[in-house]
Amino acid sequence: MHGASIPAGLHPAPKRATVAGILLLVTTLLEVLAMAHHPTVATADIDHAVRRIGELSQLSGLVHGALMALMLLTLYGLSEFAMRRGPARPLIRAGAIAYGAGTIVMLGAALISGFVIGDAVSLLPHDTAVDLQINRQVLILCGILNQACANCAVVAMSVGIGLWSVDLLRDRGTARLIGVLGCIVGAVPVAALLSGVMRLDVHGMRTVVLVQATWTVAIAAWLMLVDR
Repeated sequence: MHGASIPAGLHPAPKRATVAGILLLVTTLLEVLAMAHHPTVATADIDHAVRRIGELSQLSGLVHGALMALMLLTLYGLSEFAMRRGPARPLIRAGAIAYGAGTIVMLGAALISGFVIGDAVSLLPHDTAVDLQINRQVLILCGILNQACANCAVVAMSVGIGLWSVDLLRDRGTARLIGVLGCIVGAVPVAALLSGVMRLDVHGMRTVVLVQATWTVAIAAWLMLVDR
C-alpha cells in the first residue's frame, strides 16, 4: 500500500548494484589470494614431477575449485554492470559475449590443471622407464590443452574488458577514467601473448589476474556509487 511504513525489524533489501559491487570487490581480492597459493611443480625430472603432482593434487583441486567458483561470481557481478550500462548497446552486448565465453573456456583450463592432471597421474602406472615416458607424454598433452584454453580465455576476456571500456569512454568523469584503464588492461595481456613476452604459466596467470583485478575493482567501485 502506498505510504505504508516498514514493520519494525524489517529493512529494505540492499540495492542491487551495491551488492554486485561488493561481490566483485570480494571475489577479485579472493581470486588474487587464491592465485598466490597456486601450487607449482618446476622440475625436469619426470619421476620427481609425478610424485610432486600426486602430493599436491588435493591442494591443487581446492585452489582450482575455489578459482572456478570465484570466476563465476565475478561474471555474475559484471553482468550487473552490463545491465546497468544497457544490454541494448552493441559494445556492452559484444563485451558480455566475449567475457562470458572467456570465463567458460578458463573453467576448462582450471579443470585440466586442477583435476585432470592429478587424476591422470594417480591412475597411470609409473614404475618403469616406459611408464614414466607415458606419464611425460600425458603431462605434455595436458599442458598443451591447458595452455590453449588459457590463451583463448585470456584473449576473450581481455576483448570483453576492452569493448566494455570503449563504451565507458562515451561518458565523462569517473566512467571515462575507468574506460581508459580498461582499454589498457584489455590490450596489455593480448599484446604480451601475441608478442611472446608472456607465457601463461602460473607466473603469467598471476600477472594477468593482477592486471585484470585493477579494472574489476574500479568497476566494483563504480557499481557501489551508482546507487547513491
